[in-house]
Amino acid sequence: MTASEQLATVREVCGAKGKALLKGFDGGLAVGAGYKKSANEVSEDICLGVLVQRKVESLDVRPIPTRVEVFLIRNGKRTKVSIPTDVEELGDGEPHAALNLAQGVRAFNRMNASQGVPGAVCCIVADQNVPPHHYVLSCRHVLALSLITSGCAAFNATDVADRAMTTRFAELHAALPMAANGQPCLDAAISMIHPGSQVGWIGPGNVHPVAVEPGVQQPSNCFVYTPNGPLPAIFVKEWANIPLPYPHCGNVVIAAAYQFKSPTVGGHSGSPVMTPQGLLFGMHFWGDTAKQVAFAIPAFVLFQPGLFSLNFHLV
Repeated sequence: MTASEQLATVREVCGAKGKALLKGFDGGLAVGAGYKKSANEVSEDICLGVLVQRKVESLDVRPIPTRVEVFLIRNGKRTKVSIPTDVEELGDGEPHAALNLAQGVRAFNRMNASQGVPGAVCCIVADQNVPPHHYVLSCRHVLALSLITSGCAAFNATDVADRAMTTRFAELHAALPMAANGQPCLDAAISMIHPGSQVGWIGPGNVHPVAVEPGVQQPSNCFVYTPNGPLPAIFVKEWANIPLPYPHCGNVVIAAAYQFKSPTVGGHSGSPVMTPQGLLFGMHFWGDTAKQVAFAIPAFVLFQPGLFSLNFHLV
């Protein structure tokens, strides 16, 4: 099979047999499709990824096999397929929060400005009204202050200002629902920009999202455009239904994520993951700096109609 056919096969296995496979892996959190890593370098070998909290070598733990064999229907016949595996260690990462529009924003409690979360903005979007309302799209744990309130609850009285908190320009409009150990969800929210506010993207070379990748091609030539400058982002794997630990909230099941190798740090949540030409592949929301594991919500998932209470497009 060609590389694209191999990747399509692994995606098929993840979707059709992922839950069954996880039951056979001690400590497995999720399965995904992508490329093998060796000594933290990404190879060209396509594999089935198994995400674990930590790699454990113990007689009490069944080792994850180096290959899995599954049956698929091919040309009307039941065919056995052998797929190599790769174990990914999640580690002790956490959601990243801090600055960017491109210089940075801060979401804060309207009643108590000292209670706030600095963060990044992925992009500016507009709804279908005439004239349209404009919004900033970022992570829920930034725009809804969901990491500093009770559990995963959103703090509705949340405003957004520039990093220095000199200009308040937006307020929380909608945050996607999140619950510890609940249904699969996404870490995303939008805040409405006040009419008349002069908000734009002022970044190096004026690089900003200009188009959403519709989910038909694998991420390539990507960077995480953080407030501290762009960081290389090498695509590793794609995952579905990953339980990630959120401070003050517990494990939250994220419905879809791209994994990149990138040295992101705390303060980069919400940053766009895109090409230098502005093709938006995702929004960074979680990572482990030491392991250079960076997760992004796919852009085509964030822009699917009906996800929020309104449909929007890039501006």
